[in-house]
Amino acid sequence: MTSSKGRKGMVAMANEAAVIPVRGRPAVLSAEAIVEVALRLLDAHPTAELSMAKIARELSVSPPALYRYFPTRTALLNAMSAEMFADFPALPADLPWRDQLIRWQNDVAHLYERHHGVMMLMGWDDQLAGPWLRVQMPVLSLFHSLGFTKLALVETTSWFLAATVGLIRTYLATDSEGLSRSDMIEFGDGLDHLTPEQRALTEETRQWIAQGDANRILNLGFEALVDGVERELARLKR
Repeated sequence: MTSSKGRKGMVAMANEAAVIPVRGRPAVLSAEAIVEVALRLLDAHPTAELSMAKIARELSVSPPALYRYFPTRTALLNAMSAEMFADFPALPADLPWRDQLIRWQNDVAHLYERHHGVMMLMGWDDQLAGPWLRVQMPVLSLFHSLGFTKLALVETTSWFLAATVGLIRTYLATDSEGLSRSDMIEFGDGLDHLTPEQRALTEETRQWIAQGDANRILNLGFEALVDGVERELARLKR
């Protein structure tokens, strides 16, 4: 027979594990629920600090409840990164190497379009995230199969990967309502640093900014990077 004290303890434990279901949130706390909410918060506010307190508040639990599943913030980030990159497509081996690289670049861009917080999960605290490293490995392997070795392999892979991510960050991060119309773009005091001729050119080009196709610009950049790989490859074969 269970005592009154024992029943109270059981009720307390049940309440501590439960999450108040707000706006469709899971009814029971779990590692999966925590990662899901954390990813949603990160996508909604990719430049804001993602704290355990904020995640706990969204789940309607106390922060210590999260530490049962993720003892550290790093442990949570590792789980989030693993979930983010879990379904990243494999390189299509039946395509020419140039097409494989452009497909990989576009797959990263598409992932960013779906999850604006993906950049944070590529690495933190000066450490590359393991799941993101796994995503990069097919590119490294492809370069090696083309004949890049040693320093040439490291240098070519490094600038290709960094430039691809940089292009995506630059052109897709500006795809927002605030930049959807050229008359909403303000240069502010920046124009004071220009010559009269430069100011006139800036105003002339400003009206066309909103008409630029970010995806087209992005793919032109991708092709230029792949062209660079081809030039490096030709140089190695001389």
